[in-house]
Amino acid sequence: MLSKFLKFIKSQQQTIFLSVCLVLVSVISYNLGQVNALQKTPLKITGKETNQANVFKATSLQKPQTTATNKPKPTDLRVVVSKKSTTKKYHYAWCSGAQRIKEENRVWFATAGEAESAGYTLAGNCEL
Repeated sequence: MLSKFLKFIKSQQQTIFLSVCLVLVSVISYNLGQVNALQKTPLKITGKETNQANVFKATSLQKPQTTATNKPKPTDLRVVVSKKSTTKKYHYAWCSGAQRIKEENRVWFATAGEAESAGYTLAGNCEL
């Protein structure tokens, strides 16, 4: 039994050698990637009162970050409801729900307060 196994090993020596080399190269590559990921400079807080962070310098491949700005307030605060609505929801004119209401079914209110006093509530996909 052992002699047959050794004979098989000798006959497949090149294939076994190449397979072992491929596995070793794969393991080494994976570990090098892990070491490289660990060597990046971690996030460090530089001062408690400034709340600024010193982060790893990004490469030029990273997109520039945009800062969040306050959205301009809309000037048209009218709301619209549908005559055939069963949910009793109102929408602002810029909401997607307002555009889906057919023109002949639209009922306009000057303010959201008027629509609420008529028994309507703000639709979940509309924001002021």
